[in-house]
Parts: sequence; C-alpha cells; structure tokens
Amino acid sequence: MENRLRLTWNIYNGEIAIEERYCHNCGKKVEFKDSLRRRQNANGKNIYHFAIYKCLKGHSWNKQLDIFKAKPGLENDSEEFFDQESQFDEIVIGQFKQERITNVEIYMNTLQKKVRIDKFLSSKIQDMTREKIVDLINLGFIKINDKEVRSKANLKEKDVIDLLISEF
Repeated sequence: MENRLRLTWNIYNGEIAIEERYCHNCGKKVEFKDSLRRRQNANGKNIYHFAIYKCLKGHSWNKQLDIFKAKPGLENDSEEFFDQESQFDEIVIGQFKQERITNVEIYMNTLQKKVRIDKFLSSKIQDMTREKIVDLINLGFIKINDKEVRSKANLKEKDVIDLLISEF
C-alpha cells in the first residue's frame, strides 16, 4: 500500500526584487516591488508566466518571467491537490521511513530564483548528503513533474518534486 505525503513550499530566498521604471498612473519613474504573487495568461498556443510588481501607491506592473507552449488535449485534474502550505521546512528521510511513507511530493508554489535540484534538496533534506541525492536523481528515484531529470536540472515555480522514499 502506498503512503503518500504531499507538501507545498514557498521559497523566497530572503530577498524581494525591486525595479525602477516609469509608472503610467504616477506619471514618473518610481520603484516597483515584487508582491510575490504570480499569474499566468494564455494567448493562443503560449502560456505566459508573470510576476506582479507594485509601486508605493499600489499601481501594478506585470513582469514576464517565462513563456510555455500549450499542449492540446490536456485536462485539469479535478482532485484538490495542494491546498495549503506545508509545516515542514526541512525533511528527514529516516523519519518518513519510520512512518512508512513511501512517496513524498513537494509542490514548489513560490520560488523566487531558479535553483538546481541537487543543491536545493541537499539544503532541505537533513539526513542525506548531496552526493547521495545526485545518485538518487540519476537512478530515477527523484523526479520533477513525473520526469526523470539530470542532477543539474533547475527547479522552477509550480514544479512538483517526487521523492520515491521506498527506493532510498
């Protein structure tokens, strides 16, 4: 029987981006601060990912972060998948094994900067070395979005990291 744990993480990397640019509503150049909110907009075959910045008066500007190609035939899963942020800032694989958890899914709800999966997981998993994490990634026991990746792969916002604990 599979025992799955689902986590939602918001990673802010300790800094909030500020950009100076012209605000049409204020009529002058002002500082825009990242609100840490994101939005996606679909237009034809592309999906645009934006960061929402705000000036001191609350006017917004959307900074484009990335563009993805839409894939025809995909459907949304009706299951309520991730609804709240996890209480786990770091994880201990030994504890999960004792609790007979076989699979951990980590949903990267917010991620300010791209970071390599091996470096990220080595900072978040207390009882495992980076070398061991690289080995597990190469063996396919750690995946991103249900796909096997290289240990140097970058994580992005909305990625799902899948840890097959039963294979560790």
